Amino acid sequence: MHPVAGPSPSTDTRIGVALALLVGSALSFAVLWAVLWLPVLLTDSQGSLFLYPLVVLLAIAPYGATWVALALAERARRARADGRGSAVPALCAVLLVLAPVLLWFGPVLS
Repeated sequence: MHPVAGPSPSTDTRIGVALALLVGSALSFAVLWAVLWLPVLLTDSQGSLFLYPLVVLLAIAPYGATWVALALAERARRARADGRGSAVPALCAVLLVLAPVLLWFGPVLS
């Protein structure tokens, strides 16, 4: 197979897409955390934890999107000559670590 001819995407486009994926993932994780843990905080009951399996399944999509954003941002950072754009990969890494921890432990850490 012959490679597709054409210009490769610019680093600004990659960073923009990575940032959009990162923001969408962070908002998705925030909504999932609120659905799971706000009823527990407001009513002091563990009754809403029956949603936990559903929330974990729904968290797969934003977690995967964060991995894609990390890969795009890192590739864009390496393509730049000046080395700028290291904030987006760092934020992706932080979200990849914090999101599962906050979903698992909930209000204990927040």
